[in-house]
Amino acid sequence: MFYLKRTTEYIFAVIGIVLFGSLCLGGFLLSGSIADHAGMKDLVDQFIRDENITDVTASQILTSFQQFFLYIGAVSLLCTLGGIFSIVRIRKSGSAGKLLIITAILGGIFTLLAGLFGSIAYLIAGITNVTKNKKIARQY
Repeated sequence: MFYLKRTTEYIFAVIGIVLFGSLCLGGFLLSGSIADHAGMKDLVDQFIRDENITDVTASQILTSFQQFFLYIGAVSLLCTLGGIFSIVRIRKSGSAGKLLIITAILGGIFTLLAGLFGSIAYLIAGITNVTKNKKIARQY
């Protein structure tokens, strides 16, 4: 059987995994440490006083920040796992390329473009994989 080298897909998928993984780690770290930091509470209190905001409290704003970073971390974790799963499946079937493309699009949208560079790396790997699989299919 004829095998093409899949180096490009592996490299871009690993780059995407590293980028989404670092976003995941950063999201979870910020989510866990944002409310514990005393300077952050002071900063939010000062912002509320300066802007004459009476509808929300500092703890509500900090909770919103925590939830936002937790959301970014969770979505990035799912994108990282999708990239790892697709690396395992790159040689086995054409589903890896489609999974990378879907993960790239959804990951870029659901991370609110925070995962844009990871999404681009996944998109390059996915498109390259799909085109190589079509090239192999045409040869047989």
